[in-house]
Amino acid sequence: MEDRIGTVFNIQRYSIHDGGGIRTLVFLKGCPLRCLWCCNPESQRGVPELGYIESRCVGARDCGAPCVAACTVDAIHLNEQGKAVVDRAKCDVCGKCAQACGKGALKIVGRVMTVAQVMAEVEKDRPFYRRSGGGVTIGGGEPLAQYQFAAELLEAAHGSYLHTVLETCGHAPWPHFAVVLEHVDLLQFDIKHMDPAKHKELMGQSNELILDNLRKVRSIKDTGDVRIRIPMVPGYNDSEENIRSTAEFAAGLGFRRIELVPYHRLGISKYAQYGMANPLAGCEPPSDAELVHLREVVSACGATEIGGSI
Repeated sequence: MEDRIGTVFNIQRYSIHDGGGIRTLVFLKGCPLRCLWCCNPESQRGVPELGYIESRCVGARDCGAPCVAACTVDAIHLNEQGKAVVDRAKCDVCGKCAQACGKGALKIVGRVMTVAQVMAEVEKDRPFYRRSGGGVTIGGGEPLAQYQFAAELLEAAHGSYLHTVLETCGHAPWPHFAVVLEHVDLLQFDIKHMDPAKHKELMGQSNELILDNLRKVRSIKDTGDVRIRIPMVPGYNDSEENIRSTAEFAAGLGFRRIELVPYHRLGISKYAQYGMANPLAGCEPPSDAELVHLREVVSACGATEIGGSI
């Protein structure tokens, strides 16, 4: 059988926060949601993209601007300071400018890989998995956007006796979701808001499909093998009412492993790299006191295992 291909934008080693033990995270490109607080904006589109880190650009005076010469579609010009400016309407993402840049200011994000190529990278960390009880975690973006690739990658991991975790927003046709779940040991399922209209406002899609899929998950997975994750973004979805209704919904279905995921600002600089505006530039992480209070709210709803930083 031909080895299936997918688009991967990062393989992160030695992660300790995504499923137990030391893990390798495989991030797949493409996502049906457009969450205002997305920390991986480079994951949203399902194809390779050109990233530009202006702070690494030393300017034409020091490097001679080989990126301008390498571009065959006239998508790069220089500003008054001699630094590169990318015309994304013209860019065909050929990667020639990135190859020419010796400073790492330009880079192609998103690599087309086969399942075997990804597994070869994952296998490099096998000694860490064995000693820590870790394994491989598939995230994104949204892995279900490449459900066939995700399913075959998880199957290959199981075939190599590795523990598997899937991180998902749950927005996909159920048949696609069900295929991927066959080889998932731990499912980490995000619920971002319980109100359908507010969910659409903040994420670009309503939540009916997501919540319906979570109900169906019980037909395949033991509830103990599912962790519900609730992002906490101050002023957007962190009201006590929303956190309580989310926890009550999850616990009412039997999912009592619930994690609060506080908003962080680690992805802010990425937006400019891809010519995007950051919609939450002024948002700050929640305080420890807020986290403590909302953990108590979740506990009162019947959660038996509550994760999340304090």
